[in-house]
Amino acid sequence: MIEQFSFTTPTDRRGQKRIISIYRPDFVTAQHPLPVLYMHDGQNVFDSKTKSSWGIDRHIEDLHLTLMVVAVSSPPDWLDRYDDYSFYEDDMLYRRIGPELAKTRPTLGGRGRLYTDWLMHELKPWVDARYATDPDDVGVMGSSMGGVISLYMMATYPSICRVGSLSTAAWSNLDPLVRELTQADLSARLYLDIGTNETSGPITPEDYLYTNAKLVEALARTGIAFRYEVEPDATHHESAWRRRLPNALAYLYDRT
Repeated sequence: MIEQFSFTTPTDRRGQKRIISIYRPDFVTAQHPLPVLYMHDGQNVFDSKTKSSWGIDRHIEDLHLTLMVVAVSSPPDWLDRYDDYSFYEDDMLYRRIGPELAKTRPTLGGRGRLYTDWLMHELKPWVDARYATDPDDVGVMGSSMGGVISLYMMATYPSICRVGSLSTAAWSNLDPLVRELTQADLSARLYLDIGTNETSGPITPEDYLYTNAKLVEALARTGIAFRYEVEPDATHHESAWRRRLPNALAYLYDRT
């Protein structure tokens, strides 16, 4: 069953509300405490007939996972989304979006801490109070910039124990991201992946592969347990993330 609610976050600039979609599998009772996976870009998370759906509810049913999902929609404007999912103002992307668009924004990025503090300190307690959850089994997952913010959350909130970062936009905030991760005491179980043919506007497959390799090198030095997959020819699209999602869930929730 999927329930939906609307919330205002401290990062919303235009007074708009976010849709929060909450899923519990039908094969568990409402009283059974479940681990919770918080997912970014929540408008794409659940099953639909479009190619932009991850279909996580179908995957959970297929794997018979006792798992609850809380999916937080992202802002409709891609630059507002970038603000939410970036901890630091990003000079690289600011230069690449072009001078005319750049004139419309005094800053780009850097509101990720506001977003994640809201998720962990306001949304999570609300969910734990309303549903039967295991408050100590918390996961986060996202793709592209949603992967970046998930990794930042892993470094910032030690209570998060499972993290999925698919097609990480590691070209964004790479140096501060590496610094946050290598300075933190990491203990989460982590899944990462990338395709060899990923692009995002001016960002090339070489950008994605090189920055993800640097990220993985840094993670390996921390001693954290993680799994990293590279899918040949895969593009930067929800259809690829839907295809790889069962691998991520199986690894994070010990179904391998």
